Amino acid sequence: MGRRRRTRIAFLTAVGVLAVAAGLVEYAPHVVALAQQPRHRAQATAEPTPPDDWNRKGTYLGAGQAYPSVVRLLGSDSTPTCSGAVVHSPGGDIVITAAHCVFADGSYNTGLSVAPGTTGGDNPHGTWQVDRIWVDPHYTDNHDEDYDYAFLRVTRPDGARIEDAVGADTLATDLPYHLTSVTTTGYPDDDNPGDAQLSCTMDVYRSPAQPKYREMHCDGYTTGVSGGPWVRLRPGARTGELVGIVGGFNGGGPSDDDPHADAVSYSPYFTAATRSLLAEAVAGQGGQAGH
Repeated sequence: MGRRRRTRIAFLTAVGVLAVAAGLVEYAPHVVALAQQPRHRAQATAEPTPPDDWNRKGTYLGAGQAYPSVVRLLGSDSTPTCSGAVVHSPGGDIVITAAHCVFADGSYNTGLSVAPGTTGGDNPHGTWQVDRIWVDPHYTDNHDEDYDYAFLRVTRPDGARIEDAVGADTLATDLPYHLTSVTTTGYPDDDNPGDAQLSCTMDVYRSPAQPKYREMHCDGYTTGVSGGPWVRLRPGARTGELVGIVGGFNGGGPSDDDPHADAVSYSPYFTAATRSLLAEAVAGQGGQAGH
């Protein structure tokens, strides 16, 4: 996935202080009043920020450790392209991934399939074909990376439901940006000799550089992990609350020239719009044919 350089935004509250220092209060009361107003709640709560710890590295999981509900997205020629996860639904047939994994250059990628829990080239549960794709119009029409997620309906000839085979995470929306003990898993293309899942459990935060997104710090998350789930696991379980995926700004990370490019990953923030798109997929409304 591509990367971009992070940016920061300076606040203008110092304007009121300068006005006072210059003796201009009488002539600019609105400026002083603006400076004295409380900031937006999200800024005033002094949210925790990501630590400057760049030593954490993801762990490659063996066949017995791999999360069954984490999938590898395969192209029409069966080449691995991205990651994803099974999402709980009444039909047991929905997978989430990043929108940029299935929609690019104004068109949908077709002929896709998913292989859950694959490790070392072995697909213990088989594969499912992508039958239909749902991407938010904000992304397809305007490439709005806030909506960089997609839901896929998957099927296979024997009628087996993917959720029955491997379990599923439950979509969670509108949670605080800062969350503890989030497990992020995906399939990096680089430095992955065992063709295995890479996983890391850590706290996640509102990104200082891209404040509309969550940010995590864990090294090794390179091309191929896009769409990989961010999950708060249930105690003793292999699934849990799905709070994000690798994606969003710049495909899910800073620019390649950032010194910590492979250690910083972003996730779009899940809202009611995310839940609404899932509801469309569950109901089979709209969407794009996947074949």
